[in-house]
Amino acid sequence: MKYGLILNKNNLNIGDDIQAFATARFLPQVDYFIDREYMDDFRPEEDEPVAVIMNAWYMWHKWNWPPAKNIIPLFVGFHYADHQLAKQPGSPIKYEFLNGIGGDYLKAYGPIGCRDYYTRDQLQALGIESYFSGCITMTIPKMPETPEKGSYICLVDLEEKVANKMKKLLAEKNMDVRVITHNRERNSEMSWEDREKQVTDLLTLYQNARCVVTKRLHCALPCLALETPVFMIKEMEDDIRFDPYYDFLHRTTVTKFMKDEYSYDFMNPPANKDDYKKYREELITHITEFVDRMKQETRGADDLVKTTYTPEEVLVWRHDVMKESMNLWFDKYRALQVDYKHLVKKYQNLQKEINRAEKQSPELSLKQKIKKIIKRH
Repeated sequence: MKYGLILNKNNLNIGDDIQAFATARFLPQVDYFIDREYMDDFRPEEDEPVAVIMNAWYMWHKWNWPPAKNIIPLFVGFHYADHQLAKQPGSPIKYEFLNGIGGDYLKAYGPIGCRDYYTRDQLQALGIESYFSGCITMTIPKMPETPEKGSYICLVDLEEKVANKMKKLLAEKNMDVRVITHNRERNSEMSWEDREKQVTDLLTLYQNARCVVTKRLHCALPCLALETPVFMIKEMEDDIRFDPYYDFLHRTTVTKFMKDEYSYDFMNPPANKDDYKKYREELITHITEFVDRMKQETRGADDLVKTTYTPEEVLVWRHDVMKESMNLWFDKYRALQVDYKHLVKKYQNLQKEINRAEKQSPELSLKQKIKKIIKRH
C-alpha cells in the first residue's frame, strides 16, 4: 500500500502544515503529496490505491470534488468552508457540493469524523453519518526540551492592542516575550522538508515556553498536545470552528482582557484542562487501526473503491452543481445591485434635504439638521 499526505500547497497559514505534520507521523512513509484543493486531479504513478488521512478544511475550490478514486480515505478532523458562517467573505455557494454524488462519496466512506460541531450537524442534516472526532493536531507528540525552557512567553497573532498590553504587563515582570505569527508568504513550491522544519521549529518554541497566549486554533490545540500552558484571547465567541474547543481551553475575550476582567497568572500558568485527552486517545487509536489495516491490504484501487458512480456521472453532476450555484451567485449579485441602487438614491435624497436645511436653518449645526431630517422620516 502507498500513502499520501494532504497539503495546502499555496497556504498563507502555517497551521495547515501543522495539520500535515501531525498526519505524517502516523504514516509508514509518504509516497505522494496531494494538493488539498485538487484531489480530483490526483493520479499515482501506477493505477494503485493510496491511503490518505483526510484531516483538513474543505473546500475552497468547490468544483474539485469528490477526490480521485485511487485515494482510499480516512475522514477525521473534517471541516468545510461555509464562508458566511465562518465570518469570512465569500460567495453564496456553501454546501451544494455535498449533495448528490459529492454527498454519496462521504456516505460511502463514513462515518465522517468532524473537526467541529457545526460540520458534524450539517453533515447529519444531509443524511451523512458523522461524529465529532476533534482535530489531528491534538495528537502531536512532545518536542525536545531546550535550556530555555520556561524562560519566555509566546504571543501568537494577538490583536495589536492585546499584544501591546501583554508586552507591557510582562515587561514589568522582566519576562522575555516572543511575538510570533502563523502567517507567511504564499509559496506553492516550498518543499515538504522546508515546511516540516518550520513546523518543528515552531512547535519546539511552544514546547519550551512558560505559556503561550494566542487567538489561533492551530496554535492552541498543538499546545494542548504538548502540555504547554495556553491561554486564548479571542473576541468572536460564535466562530463555528472553535466549538467545542472553547471548553477545552483557559480563555477570555478581548473586551474582558482589556478591562482586566479575567483570571490567569501568566507567570505561574495553570495546567491545561484535560477535556481534550479523550478525543486525542480515540483519534490515535482510530488512525492507527486504519494504517494497520492498510498495511495488510493487497487489493487494487478498483476493488477498494466504495462508490458506484462512473467518471461520466461525476462530470454531469459537477456541471449541474456548477450551473445551479452560478445561477444562485448571479441572483445574489442582482439583488445586491438593486439594494445598492436603492441606497444610492436614498443617500442622494437625504443629501438634498440636508442642503435645503442648510439654506432654511443656517443657525443649526449639521448634527441638529440630521436629527431633524431623521425625525421627519
